[in-house]
Amino acid sequence: MNPKKIFTINTAISKIKYIQNGEIIVVDEKNTIRRYDLEHFKLSGGFKIKLPENRVYGNNVDISPHGKFMGLGIKDKNKAVLFNLTTKKPAFTLGWHKGEIEAIEFDKQGHYVATGGVDGRAYVWSTKTGKMVGTLAPHSDYVTSIGFSKNGYWVATGSYDKSISITNLSSMQFAFKLRGHQGAILKIKFLNNFHLITGDKQGELVLWDYSKGKVLNRLPNLTNQVVDFITDGEEKYLFAAPKGKNIFLYDLEKKELITNDYIKLTSNITCLEFIPELHYLIIGTADGIIYIYDILSDEKDLETFIANKKYDKAYELVFKNPLLHQSDAYHKLEDIWSQTLERCYKLLENSQMDVVKQLFEPFMVVSSKRMLIQAMLKDFAEFDKFKLLVTKKKYPLAYSLANQHKSFKDTIYYKHMEKEWKKAFTQARKLIFDKTKEDVVKNLLKPFRGVSEKTPLIQSLFSEKEIYKLLRIKFQKKEFSDFFSLINRYPFLSDLDEYKSAMNYGEKLYNQANKLLLEGNYHKILNYTKVLEDFPQYKDSVKELETKSNLILNFVSLIASKDYNKVYRLVKEIPFLEETEDFKHLENSWRNKVFQAEELVSTGEPKKILKELENYIPIEEKRTKILELIKSAYLNQILDLLKSRNFTEESLNKGIKNYLRLFGFDLEISDLIEISKKANVEIDLTNVKEGNRENWYKINLPESIFDNI
Repeated sequence: MNPKKIFTINTAISKIKYIQNGEIIVVDEKNTIRRYDLEHFKLSGGFKIKLPENRVYGNNVDISPHGKFMGLGIKDKNKAVLFNLTTKKPAFTLGWHKGEIEAIEFDKQGHYVATGGVDGRAYVWSTKTGKMVGTLAPHSDYVTSIGFSKNGYWVATGSYDKSISITNLSSMQFAFKLRGHQGAILKIKFLNNFHLITGDKQGELVLWDYSKGKVLNRLPNLTNQVVDFITDGEEKYLFAAPKGKNIFLYDLEKKELITNDYIKLTSNITCLEFIPELHYLIIGTADGIIYIYDILSDEKDLETFIANKKYDKAYELVFKNPLLHQSDAYHKLEDIWSQTLERCYKLLENSQMDVVKQLFEPFMVVSSKRMLIQAMLKDFAEFDKFKLLVTKKKYPLAYSLANQHKSFKDTIYYKHMEKEWKKAFTQARKLIFDKTKEDVVKNLLKPFRGVSEKTPLIQSLFSEKEIYKLLRIKFQKKEFSDFFSLINRYPFLSDLDEYKSAMNYGEKLYNQANKLLLEGNYHKILNYTKVLEDFPQYKDSVKELETKSNLILNFVSLIASKDYNKVYRLVKEIPFLEETEDFKHLENSWRNKVFQAEELVSTGEPKKILKELENYIPIEEKRTKILELIKSAYLNQILDLLKSRNFTEESLNKGIKNYLRLFGFDLEISDLIEISKKANVEIDLTNVKEGNRENWYKINLPESIFDNI
C-alpha cells in the first residue's frame, strides 16, 4: 500500500491530531505547530512556540478537540502550559506537581485536561479557568499515560508501577486499580462497551473491562515497547506501533494479530492518528515525515484485478489488507463468485461440464475457491446418475446419492424432489384422519419409503398421527412451550414446515425485542420475552433482556422519584445504565452545574460553589466531587495570598490550620506548607486536630479559609 500523501518537515514529530474540520494539527519536537488542509493536502498555517523541546517518545504533549489548545509539559519546570492555538499565546500554566510532567491528555469534550508527573500524582484541570478541579489517585511511581472515556465519565492513569487507576470523573471517586502488566504503562485508550486497551514498555497489549476491573484478553505482543496505537472508526481493527518502523494490525473482534508488517517504513514511528470518515491512517516519524495512508486505497488495485479476472491477485490483496472487506470492490468480487457459482450449478445440471470448467478457470488459482470447485466437479461426475434416479422417482437411491455428494442438494433436481415430498406429505397429513383414505396415503408416500430421513415421519404418521395434528394446533395457538416439548420428544418433527415457521417467528420476535431495547420501549420488551422464553435457543438471551428491561424500568422509576442515592448506587453496580438516555439527561444537568461551580473555584468562592451545588449535597456519589471543588477554592485562596507576597505569618498559619481542621492532611496542603517555608514562614501545626473528609458537608464552611472557624 502506497501513501496517499507525504509531508516532510525534517524535525521529529510528537503529536498529530485531527480536529474535525478537514485539518490536522502537527506538533514537532521543537514545538512548531503546523496545520494541514486534508482536502487540498497543503500547509494551511503554523507558528513556533518558544518553549523547551518536548519528548517525542512519550505523552507530554496533546491537542484539545477542535484544536483550541495545545497542552505541553515544560521540561525542568514541574509545570504544564495550555497554549491557545488561535491567539498564539499561553492561556494557563498548570502547577501543583513536584516533578516533571510526564503525561498530559484532554478529555473528548474539551472541558478538562489531566496531567501526570514523576511525583506519581495526577490532576484534573478546567480548560476554561486553568484551575485544578480534581485530584486523581496517586501512583507509587511516575504517571506515564492518561486516557479519558468517550462519554467523559471516566479517566484512567497508567504508571511505571505497572498499574492503571480508573476514576469516575463525574463523582471523582476511585473505582479500580488494574494490575496485569509486566512493564510500565505507556499508552491507554478507552473503547466502546466499557473496554480499555493498555500497552506497556515490554510491548504487551491488554484488553480490559474497566467497569468490572478485569482482564478480557491479552493480544499478541509487539516486538518492542508500545509507541502508539489507535483503532479504526468502528473499532474492528487496531493499528499498533512498537518502537521501530512497522505497523502491526490486529483484529479486535477475533482478538488476534493479522500481520506485523501492515505498513513498513524506512524510519522510526513516533505517533498515529486515524480519521474514520476519510479512512486515513496518519503516521508521524522520528525523521520528520508525515505519511497519510488511505487504508482503502488498495481498492483501485482490487478493481483492476477484478476487471482483468486476476482473482488470485484480488484475494491475495484482500488477505494482506483485510480492511478491504469494507470496500465496494470486495463486495463486487464476492458477487461475481456467487453469480459464477449459481450459473455453474445450472450448467452442471445440464451436463455442460466443459463450459463450467471454463467459467471456473479464473477462480482455480485462488486456493480457497479451488478446493470447493474441485469437490463440486468431483461430485457432479455422478450427477447424470442422480438426475436419472430423480426423473424415474427412485427417491431412496437419489437421496442416498445426494447424501454422498452434498453439491447435489443445491440443484433444481434435489429441490424438485423435496418439493414433491412436501406436497405428498402435506396431502397425506390431511387425509390420514379419514380411515377410508389410508390406501391413498400409502400410495402418496410410497415413492419415499426407504428414504432414511423421511422414514420416521412416515412411520409416525400412521402410528402416532395425532402428534401432527397437535403440533399444528400448538403452533396456531402460539403455545410454544408445548410445541417445543413435542419437538424435543419427537426430533423428526423438526423437518416440518411448522417448526421452520416457528423458528422464523422466534427470530423476528427476538430482533424486534433488541430493537425495542435500543429505543427504550422497555414495557413492550417484556411482552415479547414472555413468548420468547418458551424458545429453547433464546432462553439465556431472554433472561438477559428481561433483566435489563426490569432493571431499566426500576432505574427510570428511581429517577422519576428523585431517589438519586439509589440511582447512583445502581449505576455503580450495573454500569450499562450510564448509557441510558434518562441517566445521560441526569448527568448533563449535573455537569452544567459543575461547569458553573468550576468557574467559582478560580475566584476562590466556596460559599457560591455550595449554593450552586446545594441540591446535590444529599447525593453521596456527588459529595467527593463537590469536596474537590471546595478544597480547590480554599487552596486557591492560600495560593493567591502566597503569590501576592502581601501576607503575615499569622494569616498564613491561620489559613493552613483551618484547612487541616476542615479537611485533614493532603498532598496539596503539604505543597503549600513547603512553599510557605521557602518564603521564610514557619507553619506551627502543634495541637491542630485534623478534620474528617467524610463529614465536611455537615460543617458550616467559611467564606474565606482565613476566617475564624
